[in-house]
Amino acid sequence: MEEFLHFLQGEMEKPGLVSWFHFGALILIIASSILIPWRFRNAGEKTYKRILLGCWLTLLVLEAGKQILLAFHYGSPSYWEYSYRDFPFSICSMIYYFAPIILFMNHQKHPKIVDAAVGYLCFISLVGGLLVCVYSDMVTSRLIYINIQTFLQHGSQVVIGVLIFIWKRKTITIKTFYRSMIAFLITVVIAIAINLSFQPHFINMFFINPMIITNLPVGNIIQEKAGYPVYLLCFLLAMALVAFLAYFTETSISKAIEKKKAKAGK
Repeated sequence: MEEFLHFLQGEMEKPGLVSWFHFGALILIIASSILIPWRFRNAGEKTYKRILLGCWLTLLVLEAGKQILLAFHYGSPSYWEYSYRDFPFSICSMIYYFAPIILFMNHQKHPKIVDAAVGYLCFISLVGGLLVCVYSDMVTSRLIYINIQTFLQHGSQVVIGVLIFIWKRKTITIKTFYRSMIAFLITVVIAIAINLSFQPHFINMFFINPMIITNLPVGNIIQEKAGYPVYLLCFLLAMALVAFLAYFTETSISKAIEKKKAKAGK
């Protein structure tokens, strides 16, 4: 078992932002984000749920593998040491928590909660995944498995976000955006509580630990120069803005397509 885990910890040169690995992953993600939703644009709810369930389970297995590899240290002797900073509670791991709400919660009994989960994955998770895929330097490493897993996860966030939007496009409104923001604020509060609970360990869920200078580009400058409250406010406003842009872009494209279909049907 140790030798197998050591094999999975095989290394490569850390992919740069203009490397063939990064470029190839971006092409695959963009193509999948267009072709897969287009292929299943008229599929029924059962088909969508099966796709979402399959993606969710696959991502969970890959994440479990990542957690095991990060905790295993090969040597003489080998040993296990888990770092709490690797626990999956980031904006980009929210898909693990919100996908089950869409899959298993009763939509009729809890429509607002399900709608919030839909908005979180369609707007916040999608944008987060896309930004990481474009600027991947903070999530890549020398471990081959980690690099493959991180692009599959963040790329899947984009694909799944578009797919869910197409599935729910007739019920998504501005209220969906508002509810997703409420859900986002709840996860932010949880992230801050986790960050403070594990002091003095280096844990920076959501990049908003008040005791640590963030490593987000620009954000670190704001936090150093203006202080944590200003940085946190800027972080929240920036996330709200990009999430709204995602909502506006997706709904605008959907309406344009529907209008084109209506004209063609006349």
